[in-house]
Amino acid sequence: MPYDSNFPPDHQPLNAAPWRDQFNGLADLIGGGITQHQLDDAIATQTAGPVDTVAPLDPATATTADNANKLNELIARLQRN
Repeated sequence: MPYDSNFPPDHQPLNAAPWRDQFNGLADLIGGGITQHQLDDAIATQTAGPVDTVAPLDPATATTADNANKLNELIARLQRN
């Protein structure tokens, strides 16, 4: 039985079966969540990659080509390539 947000009705005697169904419906909702593996996979495929290994350029000596190469490196890391 699915979860019923209107249960229990007011002023009714207590009966175990509907309560059990209600708790089983809640357990189904909770248990139907995402697993740790699914979360890890989503993070790995749908977020930017780590960029902490991209070394900064020295602005005093960097050329236009250096800037372009560094930008390409950063983009590749963000795209997890």
